[in-house]
Amino acid sequence: MVRVKQRYLLFSILYPSVPNGGPAIPQSMAFNQPSPSNLTRTSLAAIIRNSISYNFGDWGMGQAGSFVVKYFSGATSTGILRITRENYRILWAALTYIRELYGQPAVFKVVRVSGTIRKAELEAIKLAEETIRRVKREQKSMEANKSGRGVAAVFASGKASSAKKPQVATVEDEEDEMIVDIVDSSDDDDDEI
Repeated sequence: MVRVKQRYLLFSILYPSVPNGGPAIPQSMAFNQPSPSNLTRTSLAAIIRNSISYNFGDWGMGQAGSFVVKYFSGATSTGILRITRENYRILWAALTYIRELYGQPAVFKVVRVSGTIRKAELEAIKLAEETIRRVKREQKSMEANKSGRGVAAVFASGKASSAKKPQVATVEDEEDEMIVDIVDSSDDDDDEI
């Protein structure tokens, strides 16, 4: 008897729209937001089935209609799908064609295709750890920029590069008018400011 060979697709959902007016958050966290609370395994399966039906018709539903959502986490917006080895490309394409979830723009990114669910789970853990490290690094750099220890502070203090002279700007306020003089000395290395 021949065993049916399966493929496991580890995917991540990215949300490219950043809410305006909210607190400043790290850039990588802006795309890796939690999914809406009404997005569950069954509703996700229905959305994917609709995408397969719309893009591939009855033939696609016959080929890839037997997929299963094995795991989905709304907090990390990651999930694992199981499908037969011959039809995983149809499922991958159907995920790619999904552009919104519940009125919010969304992008499905297939992170790994694996022959065992164990390897997909290990990759999901690795992905979550990398995301946490990246967010922590970006948070530290945001805090450093706020406190004045960032790249802008280095340039402002004149410690960046002595080979090129920085731009000099003077601002004067005369009777509610602002006059700004900008001198660019990058073209004239011999002139004094």
